[in-house]
Order: sequence, then structure tokens, then C-alpha cells
Amino acid sequence: MQSRALIRIVFCVVIFIMVSGCASRAKSDAGAYETIGKDPRRDADLARQENARAVVLLDAGEYEKAQAALKSALAADVMCGPAHNNLGKVYFRQKKLYLAAWEFQYAMKLMPNQAEPPNNLGLVFEAAGKLDDAAESYGKAVALEPENVAAMGNLARARVRRGDRDDSVRTLLQKLIGRDDRTDWLAWERETLARLQARPAER
Repeated sequence: MQSRALIRIVFCVVIFIMVSGCASRAKSDAGAYETIGKDPRRDADLARQENARAVVLLDAGEYEKAQAALKSALAADVMCGPAHNNLGKVYFRQKKLYLAAWEFQYAMKLMPNQAEPPNNLGLVFEAAGKLDDAAESYGKAVALEPENVAAMGNLARARVRRGDRDDSVRTLLQKLIGRDDRTDWLAWERETLARLQARPAER
């Protein structure tokens, strides 16, 4: 009888420990989800403000100040895609191509549906003489925004520089001529199309 009573006591203790453990884990898990849902270390509003300030500085050619503002934005919220994209612009204008490429690639991950980061990455590749990579990046930008004249123009330029002479390049130039309002670009597009039309299609 005593052994049976002892077994019952041990069984009850085990059940109590198991239930208590589950309750503790549930509370712990709930706290973890609350932490993930609202990270006190991120300040999206401050990041937006600093990014907006950096845009003004960037347009004014104040690259060092713009860089400082963007780093402040990213310190507030490292997931601020526009700040990464604009920091990439700063580095690109400073001819720091590796750093610019890294920032544009980060921005692409955070803003996968926007054409500007891949278009900017294409500029880095083109500046480095990597025309295949440049054309690929510009192509991604055009795929995201088929009517983006800047990306279309960059794609056409990279392909012409690469030596492409096929009908798709001519079609792209014709499409640009009907949409582009940039005087210097329009002159280049017309001249390039006329030159390509005077030669048999290649590649």
C-alpha cells in the first residue's frame, strides 16, 4: 500500500513539473514573439527624417554630410531601404564602386519591387566596365517598371556599348524615341538607331 501511495505521489509531482514547464515555455515564447513584433531598437520615423535630410544634401553635392545623415538613418533603422539606396548613390559619386554595389544590393533585397536599386547597381557595373552585368541589372529594372525611361535608356546604352546589333536593341531605341524627353538622350537614341539601321542585324 505504501509503495502504491509513493508511486502516486511521484506521478503527481512529475505531472506538476511537466505542466509548469509548459506554462513557462508558453510565457517565454509569447515574450519572444512580442520582442520580434516590436523591436525597440528600430526607429523608422527617425530613419525617414534622416534619409530625407540626406537627399537634400546629396542633391547639393554635400556628400560627406549626406553620408553622415544616412548612417544616422541606418543606425535608427538598418532595414530602411531608401537609406541604403541613397548611401549607395553617395559612394557611387565618390567613385567607391564596391561600397556602392553593396548598398544597392542591400536596397534591392529590402525593396524588391522598385526599379531604382537595380538600375543604380547597373550604373556601378557599367562604370567598372562589366557590361554583361550592367545589362542584366538594367534589364531587371525595366522588368519591374517597363515604362521607366531612365532604366530603358541605360539598358540601351549598355547593350550598344557591348556591341549588340540585333532587332531587340533597335526596338528598344524606337520605343525610347517615342517616350524620352531628355534632349541629349534623344539625340543619342536617334543617331544610334540610324547607325544600326544602316547595318545588318547582328548578335
